[in-house]
Amino acid sequence: MSQDAIVLTGLKETIDALQAFDKDAVKQFRKVINTELKIAKEDAQSFVTAKPPLSGWNVTPARNPRTRGGAGWPSWDQSIIRAGITSTKAEGKVRGDYTTSAGALKNISAAGVIYELAGRKNKTSGKNGFISNIENREGDASRLVWKSVDKNKDRIIKNVSEALDVAKAKLQRHLDARKG
Repeated sequence: MSQDAIVLTGLKETIDALQAFDKDAVKQFRKVINTELKIAKEDAQSFVTAKPPLSGWNVTPARNPRTRGGAGWPSWDQSIIRAGITSTKAEGKVRGDYTTSAGALKNISAAGVIYELAGRKNKTSGKNGFISNIENREGDASRLVWKSVDKNKDRIIKNVSEALDVAKAKLQRHLDARKG
């Protein structure tokens, strides 16, 4: 999993201030964000296979999905997992501090989250058969969303940073025109 987030300084302030002067510039910036989110989302969805990653992973839903002990284990359903990979631009607390998010991908299906993150925090290889098996066959955690972000990170950083620089420059021109 990527250990570093893409940090854009002054994003919220720039967009909020620019909104008063140039709504088209804000639309152009948001279009870049939406395009990058769409590309990353489609890429992450393409990593989901029809065949479960492990032979014992059921493809039929559990009779009682709210129970534990295996009976309630989420089934592997490619369409549900793909549909569970969504993008969001909701603002809120990110990474434990008070930065906001310009956009993010989320994996909200139960099976998708398990597949994505199994072994991420609990490195008990050899002790937990499921984690060992999935890591041996599928690699380390970050198998869908983060894999897509890691793969496309350089392009995403370049395009979003350039779009933010353009937005900041337009805002500065407006501010300079008001001052002078």
